[in-house]
Order: sequence, then structure tokens, then C-alpha cells
Amino acid sequence: MPRLFVALEPSPEFRDALAALQDRLRAAGVAGRWPDPACLHMTLAYIGMWPEDVTTLLPPIRRPFPLTLSQLGIFPGADVLWAGVEPSAELDCLAAEVRRILDGAGIPFDRQPFFPHITLARKPRLPEGFSLPEFAVPAAVLTVREVCLYQSEPGMRYTVIGRGMTL
Repeated sequence: MPRLFVALEPSPEFRDALAALQDRLRAAGVAGRWPDPACLHMTLAYIGMWPEDVTTLLPPIRRPFPLTLSQLGIFPGADVLWAGVEPSAELDCLAAEVRRILDGAGIPFDRQPFFPHITLARKPRLPEGFSLPEFAVPAAVLTVREVCLYQSEPGMRYTVIGRGMTL
């Protein structure tokens, strides 16, 4: 049974900016488990083990909207170094809609509050004196055009297995 989640897929340009950011962090001495840039994504809802394809439930994007890369952070106790985006009412509404649809279809999902981020590294180790808030984040914008269904595979590999409609 596959592990599934609903997420946003970065555009090639946004992914390139994230990959360059990963490279700069490594060059600055940050260590950790770095996912392949091809696997980077922004999770809207984590479903987990589920036997059915839920692609038909993915909501369409009625009007594309931008997300701007804005900051870096580490989740306390979660050992995740992440890149965040500027606050977006459209993104918050999209995540809420995805979760409402899953809930209405009886599909279980992780109900932790939505916090938009892209995981750049797991189990990060920062060099002494390194300051995430002072580390420059590239000016990168992702235009959200579709919602994707991903399958999670061992080794931090994530594959798009379905795409929502684009209106």
C-alpha cells in the first residue's frame, strides 16, 4: 500500500533556486541528509498509507497565484531544515480546501496545522556561529497552477502520480 500526500510541485526555476540554496548551505558548512532537488515539494496534506488513487479529488486552481521564497528555519525537535514562503491567503485557502475534500471523502490525513514549507535537509547540523535568519534566501517565485498527488518511497524519494485539473 503506497504512502500518499497532496503537495505543490515547484516549477523548474523555483526548484533551481532551492537547489542553489541547498548548495550554498552545504558550502557554508551545514550538514545533513539532503533530498534530491527533483523531490522537493510543499505538502498540503499528508495522507499516509492509503490503497486508492485520490487524484480525482484534487481541487483545480481557478486562478494561479504566486508564492515567494522568504526564510529558512528548523522545526524544533523535528530535525528538519526548511525554506518558507511569504504569507499567502490563497495558499492557506488551498490547503484548507484540500483538507476539507479529503475529510469529506473519509480519507484520513495528518491534522497538524498547515505550515507552508519545503524541506531542504533532514537532521541538519549547523556549524558554530551559523545564523539561519542572516542567511540570504534567493528571490524566487513559484506560480501555483496545479495540485499534485505524490507517492513517498524509501530514501526520501517522492514521485508525482497524479495531477489536479488546471482550469
